[in-house]
Amino acid sequence: MGFKVQAGDLESFADQVARAAEDVQQARKYAQENSDVGVSDQGLIELIIGAHRTVVDEVNSALTRAESVLRAAEAEMRKSANYYRTTDESTAQSMDATFPPSKR
Repeated sequence: MGFKVQAGDLESFADQVARAAEDVQQARKYAQENSDVGVSDQGLIELIIGAHRTVVDEVNSALTRAESVLRAAEAEMRKSANYYRTTDESTAQSMDATFPPSKR
């Protein structure tokens, strides 16, 4: 049983993760633009508005963290793809060096 990594597949997955980060960024923007409640700061409604603002802040924070994690994952996937690509090329060159030269 062997282990083989397709560097191109890692790159493709990194692209998907990048798109997910962009989606989260757009979701955060949408939430910020559409969660404002314009009412006065008086009366019973302020109790509800205060809770609403707290939830909006928590949603914004969660989406910010999710985007950060996805951006970091994308970068690491690209580093991994590069590592495996470089390692495979280096191994191939080392193996080629053990063969006798061809008679061309």
